[in-house]
Amino acid sequence: MERRQFLARVGAALAVGVVLVAGPAAAQQKEIKWKLQSANPSGTPHHILLTQFATNVDKMSAGRLKIEIMPSGSVVNPNEILDAVNKGLVDAGQWWTHYAIGKHPAGGLFSAPLGGSASGLDQNTHIAWYLKGGGRDLYIEYYTKMLRADVMPFLYAPDGPEALGWFKQPIKSVNEFKSMRFRISSGLPSQVLKELGGVPMNLAAAELIPAAERGIIDGVEWINPANDIKVGLQDVFKFYSIQGLHQAIDIADILINGKKWRELTPDLQAIVEVAMTTSLYEAQMYFVHENAKALQELQAKGVKMFDAPADYAPAWIEASKKVLGALEQKDAFFKKVLDSQRAFAKVVVPYTRETSKLSTLIAGAADAK
Repeated sequence: MERRQFLARVGAALAVGVVLVAGPAAAQQKEIKWKLQSANPSGTPHHILLTQFATNVDKMSAGRLKIEIMPSGSVVNPNEILDAVNKGLVDAGQWWTHYAIGKHPAGGLFSAPLGGSASGLDQNTHIAWYLKGGGRDLYIEYYTKMLRADVMPFLYAPDGPEALGWFKQPIKSVNEFKSMRFRISSGLPSQVLKELGGVPMNLAAAELIPAAERGIIDGVEWINPANDIKVGLQDVFKFYSIQGLHQAIDIADILINGKKWRELTPDLQAIVEVAMTTSLYEAQMYFVHENAKALQELQAKGVKMFDAPADYAPAWIEASKKVLGALEQKDAFFKKVLDSQRAFAKVVVPYTRETSKLSTLIAGAADAK
């Protein structure tokens, strides 16, 4: 309850332009230095966003809390970040909660729910659930009770929706899609593709181009235009669809070691929380702009866009409901989170369904010019 009240105060402060700035007495306190390892290499969008987050904390704390951003692999591999933060090998880390799905399946419901958990939530309304609908309390419960990790977690950067993927020819049906050897995210997305009868392939970024050139994979989904163009997928594939449902919501996390978090004074904790909330908005605006620019560049390089097959969305949602249904029958906490998302969706989706019509009208007006 206290955390929800704090977040409400943070939202109110941001709404009127209030910025937390440490006073002269606070500036004289001992400087704290943290090391935060990312799951992404230097130069990638997330490394840029993490640097901005660290800069915001530095400025608002008057230099009392400085966070060094380290690229992927500096101390541990990306999938080891939770354990490294929990043990104090690094003070903080950036990854995605669905990386922990092997430890507990509910991880996929926080950072990358299937098609909005088949509830109708999109990325914006999922963030609203996290901030206003009880999602954050469940998120903290997931890490501290389900995973038994001594960390303070935050969702910090929405980078979805992820693209359906890259292909050598446009796919025209679900049958054609599921017949391919397709690189897709592990965890819930792979389970749904299997449910459809497909063949999921789990490969890292460095493996994608060689695998495509050797014919090991027929298609690839990675992230979004801004990230995909850096991998060089346009050099192998010339057909691209961004209408994916496997991770229509995708939000990265920052984990802070519990001991390091408790050592912060209340004002520094507040500064970190405000910087995290600010990052949610900054990341959304960043990816809108960067993805738009990257998509223009990809098309200038000869990449052809195509719409997802008409039978893709209903087939994916149906398969997602089967996968989610099986998991909620097996695990009470998974069901608890899913029920919370469904209840929130019943309130907000009727509203956003109407406002989305306005977005279509606005886009149509732009086309009319």
